[in-house]
Amino acid sequence: MTGSWTLEHPWFLLLLVALAAVAWLHSRQGSAAVAFSSLGAFDRVQPTVRVRLRKLPDWLRVAAVAVLIVAMARPQMVDTEVLSGEGIDIMIALDMSGSMNAIDMSQDDIANLQANGQEPQNRFEAARAILKDFIRKRKSDRVGLVVFGGEAFLRFPPTLDYVRLLNALDTLVLDDGRRTQDQPDSCKNNCTINGSGTAIGDALNRAFLRLEKAKSKSRMIILITDGKQEGGSLEASTVPKYIASLPQKERVRIFTFQVGSGRETRLPAYDPLRGKPMTDRHGRRLYQRPDRPFPTDPELLRQVASLTGGSFYDSYDAEKFSKDFQDLERTTFQVKVRTHRRELFFGWLLAGLALLGMEQLLRRTWLRAFPV
Repeated sequence: MTGSWTLEHPWFLLLLVALAAVAWLHSRQGSAAVAFSSLGAFDRVQPTVRVRLRKLPDWLRVAAVAVLIVAMARPQMVDTEVLSGEGIDIMIALDMSGSMNAIDMSQDDIANLQANGQEPQNRFEAARAILKDFIRKRKSDRVGLVVFGGEAFLRFPPTLDYVRLLNALDTLVLDDGRRTQDQPDSCKNNCTINGSGTAIGDALNRAFLRLEKAKSKSRMIILITDGKQEGGSLEASTVPKYIASLPQKERVRIFTFQVGSGRETRLPAYDPLRGKPMTDRHGRRLYQRPDRPFPTDPELLRQVASLTGGSFYDSYDAEKFSKDFQDLERTTFQVKVRTHRRELFFGWLLAGLALLGMEQLLRRTWLRAFPV
C-alpha cells in the first residue's frame, strides 16, 4: 500500500499569496509613538523578553489564517492498494534447446554493447530475465515451471513461494552444445536438460497435467520457444486439441511466444580443438552466423493458441519479447486498485483554531497592549 498527500480544492491556496501581501504591508506600518524631549536615557535600557515578543501575536494570527486556508483546501491522504486478481494458476513451459543460445542482434549492436563492457543476452537469458520480472509482480497467482529440450520435465510445481521459484530459474543451465567423445549424449557444461531437441508436445502435456485438477477459476500455460516440434513422444497439437474438446469451464488457455527471428541470428564461437569460447585480443567474446537457419513453426504456435483461447506473440528479438510480455500482463492479468481517502481537514482546522486561541490569550494576558 502506498500513500500520497493531495488537496481537494487546491485553488484556495491562492489566498496564501494575498495573506502574505497583507502581512507584509502590516509589518511596514509604524507603531503609535509618544513624544520625549530626549531619548538618551533609553539607550541604556535593555529590552525585556516581553518587548522582544510584542509582535508574536501578529505572527500567530498570520500562521493561524494560513493553516485555516490549507484546511479550506481540504487536504487528504490517499492510500492506494494494488489488489491481485482472482488468483490464476500458471504453468510456464520454457524452451532450453540448443538454439536458445542464439543472439538476435546485428554485429554492430553487439559491438556497441561490448564497447561498454557488456555482453549480449542470448534468447534464454532474455527469457529468464523477463520471466523473473513477471514472477516478482505476482501476488496471489500460483506459478510453476516446466523446462524442455530433447525431453520435458517439471522443474517446479505451481506455487506461491516466488522466492524458491526464482531460485529455481537462476539454477537453470542451458546446453551450450559442447560434448565429449566418450559421452556424446552428455553436455559438457553440466546443463539442466539435453538441448538436442524441442519437445513442445511433451512440455505442454506436463504443464497441462499440473493444471488439470487445479481449483482456480482461471488457468493458463505460457509457452516460450524458438523452434518447431522436434523429438518427444507427443505432437505439439495433441494437448491443445484435447483442451478444445473440453467444456468451457475446464479449459486451459495457452499463450505462445515465438522468440527469435533468424534475420540477425548469431551464436557464440567456440574453439573446435579446445572447446572453449573464442575471444578477440581485447577479451571480448566472438559470435558467428549459424551454419544453417534454425527451423521455426509460427503457424503451429498460432494454432495452439487459437485452439485454447490464448494468444500468439511473434517476439522476433529481446525488445519485442519484453513488450509482448507486458502486453500479456496488461490484457490478461486484471489488476484491481483500491483507493481510500482519509480527510485531514479537521486536523488542520483544529491547528488553526489552536493558533488563534493562543494569539488571543497572549494579547489579553502576558503580551497585552495598552492604548497610548
